[in-house]
Amino acid sequence: MGGLLRLALEHRLPGRSPLVKLTEPSSLQPLLGALGASVPDGAGAGELESQLAGILQSAIDDGGRWSDLWLIWSTLRGELPTEEEVVTFQRDATLNGASAAIRGLGARADASIFGLSSEVEIVTDAVVIDVHNTSSTRVMSGIQRVVRETVGLWAADHEVVLVAWTESRKGLRRLTPREEARMRGGDEDAVESLAPARERVVIPNGGLVIVPELSADSERAERFLALGEFAGSKLAFIGYDCVPLTSGETAAGPMAAHFPLYLDAVAYSDKVAAISRSTADEFIAWKKMLPSSGRVGPDVRTVFLGGDSAAPSDVDLAAVAAELELGDLPVVLVVGSHEPRKNHLSVLQAARVLWSEGAEFRLLMIGAGSWNSAPFDQLSQHLQDEGWPLTVLSGASDATLGASYRLATVSIFTSFHEGFGLPIVESLRAGTPVIASDLGSMAEIAAHYGGVIGVDPHSDEALESALRSVLSDPAVLAQKKRDLAGNDYRSWESYADETWQYFTA
Repeated sequence: MGGLLRLALEHRLPGRSPLVKLTEPSSLQPLLGALGASVPDGAGAGELESQLAGILQSAIDDGGRWSDLWLIWSTLRGELPTEEEVVTFQRDATLNGASAAIRGLGARADASIFGLSSEVEIVTDAVVIDVHNTSSTRVMSGIQRVVRETVGLWAADHEVVLVAWTESRKGLRRLTPREEARMRGGDEDAVESLAPARERVVIPNGGLVIVPELSADSERAERFLALGEFAGSKLAFIGYDCVPLTSGETAAGPMAAHFPLYLDAVAYSDKVAAISRSTADEFIAWKKMLPSSGRVGPDVRTVFLGGDSAAPSDVDLAAVAAELELGDLPVVLVVGSHEPRKNHLSVLQAARVLWSEGAEFRLLMIGAGSWNSAPFDQLSQHLQDEGWPLTVLSGASDATLGASYRLATVSIFTSFHEGFGLPIVESLRAGTPVIASDLGSMAEIAAHYGGVIGVDPHSDEALESALRSVLSDPAVLAQKKRDLAGNDYRSWESYADETWQYFTA
């Protein structure tokens, strides 16, 4: 019999019988310890498995200690369960006994004929932070800027465990060295890029799990739901908005489809730190619907965002102006992706009207393409073909963005719906007034800080009038600059500290 065939018969794949050995004694010992059991010195695998079965049976007999069931399932499988998987495990143990239920789990999720490809690490009473999206890229969206600024400060001041998701999106893992450097402000290019030979799968036990990203993809949401419902860990989210729920027509199809499951996960969490009062109102209104399904929902609190923008030197400003060929015209800046909700078609229309009237300015739009951005692409290309001074930059470094804010005469942020509106604060901190929507979180920012001209985002005429007055009347611009000069801005440090204190209290 060939060696590989014999090995395959001796070590059946997960879900087959006879089962492969679920785990080694060295892995069972931490699990038993996390469950509060005392582990005899020199105990063999059989004795440890028998002890584990006894603990599981006790949990079932006591009416279901769900946190024990969740921890046992997660550790033996090497991944996080869904709600259905935990309930099925509990029913199997109730009907067939603990030993049968453990055998029914099959092998570890990472088991193959070559053995186990990861190490399972139970982290007890730790603060675990999911930075899956942000740690994987240098791209800096609004949410990723919040995550990078906030988590970087947390990691510098507190003991935290930063995690991403495994390739299957079913388990949490330690970050690679490069991902870790990216999140902690190190030089990622100077770090070895190879992932460790064996992933370190993280199983939270007690403590706190923080989700600072929008984890709306179904694989993550399903497992956070079960973690919040069954695990012994507390669960906290940064709440960015409920746009797919309250302005569904402005959300991409996949996001609109997945968002209800994300909210199901949030329903089993302990706390939500909403980035604005408007966002908090949305989450509180949603929370009022939960009692009809027997759920209470999380505590919701407003923690108003900080903000900043890079401070370039005069040399940097000149370099960016030359690189973007801004020339001597006043610059009108728009920052944000080109999805319909951002209302960039209205900005292009206002610019076309004012250009046709003889106004002289360059429109600089910095942001990536997004869902349903084809109409923007078509109109912007048409205006460029007609020779109007329009520059569209699909991406920009922090240095370029910071310089652009300072080179601009005014910026525009007239979105239909926002959880916050970070480009407004970034522009004001750079000393540049903003024409912004006079509703929701954007009106909140205007109430906090001077230098904002509020307009109805649904009125093309209102935007045209505001932009015309800024460009044609120096007194209007001068007054707004005086207004913003007196602002006392909230720092990222202040935001991160308040959010940390709220989550960990």
